[in-house]
Amino acid sequence: MNAALGALTADHSGAGSALISAMRQVGGTFGVAILGTVLASAYRSHLDVSGLPPQAAGIAHSSVAGGIAVARGTGSAVLLAEVRTAFVHALDAMLWVCGGISLAAALLALAFLPRPRPGKLAATEALAPAQITG
Repeated sequence: MNAALGALTADHSGAGSALISAMRQVGGTFGVAILGTVLASAYRSHLDVSGLPPQAAGIAHSSVAGGIAVARGTGSAVLLAEVRTAFVHALDAMLWVCGGISLAAALLALAFLPRPRPGKLAATEALAPAQITG
């Protein structure tokens, strides 16, 4: 944010700050939606509800809490273990997606963030001791 706002003039800093804030909120919303979808899809695909009545299978597929409720309601330790395993698998998939997004963000930052010029860096370092003592 500092790099983006530092590139703006004082007249445009308010609008730039508002735009960055809006982008952060939209990005957070998309992030939650994408990761939630990955989590739910991986959970549903990994959960085996064969042998359950259709209504109970639907409840178990709807959420982890639903799967636990069905397992406890039927007294099935096997289904409870299946729900837990499916949830751990889903968390694993979601964390792999998070890692991929983080890696992509790091690569984009390396590619597009400006690098300091060697001459400019030396001039900045030369001024630093004078500013501290002065």
